[in-house]
Amino acid sequence: MKAKQNKGFTLTEILIVLVIAGILLALILPNSLKAVDRGNKVANSSDIQSCSTAALLCFSENANTWGPCDTMAELVAGSYLKAAPAGVAVVADPLGTGGYICQ
Repeated sequence: MKAKQNKGFTLTEILIVLVIAGILLALILPNSLKAVDRGNKVANSSDIQSCSTAALLCFSENANTWGPCDTMAELVAGSYLKAAPAGVAVVADPLGTGGYICQ
């Protein structure tokens, strides 16, 4: 008689693999979430900087007047920005200098 050869994995082997995968996931997931959060903050900062640069360019090209540069729609219409960044708005300067800032 031939000896019966078992093919496949035992329940114990499968459970060990699942435990190891769970441990690795627990180590990797928090770092991934932090990286995504940092990426979002950098993207938002970049959008604010682009908006601020566009507003200053508009201001300088319009005889140093803020009239055509005081809303996001006007910056896009004037080709100073390709599109309005999400979550960024042009607001009156809180320092009272008579200008506008992006935030």
